[in-house]
Amino acid sequence: MNIDGENRQIDDKGRITIPKQLRERLNLEPGEQVRIGVEDGTIVVRPRVSRSTFIESMEGCITDESKATDAPSVSPDDLKSDWTSDLPNES
Repeated sequence: MNIDGENRQIDDKGRITIPKQLRERLNLEPGEQVRIGVEDGTIVVRPRVSRSTFIESMEGCITDESKATDAPSVSPDDLKSDWTSDLPNES
C-alpha cells in the first residue's frame, strides 16, 4: 500500500483524518499542533516546531565567522521580546 496516495473523504465539517502510518512517520501525537498551507495548488500539512526545539536546532549556527557583516546588532533582551511578544504574559 502506498500511504502517500491514500484517498480520504472530507467530512461535513471540513475535516480529514491523517492516516496512522503518516502520523507515525512524522511523529505526530494527538493534540499536537500542525501548520497547514497551500503550495503550488497542493494542501501541505507540516509539524509545528516549538520555539524551544527551533532554538536547540539553531544553537551554534550563527557565529562571529558566519554572521553577515551588514547584519544589524540586536541585544538578547530585544530578541527575546520580539520572539515572545505573541505569548501570554506570565504572572
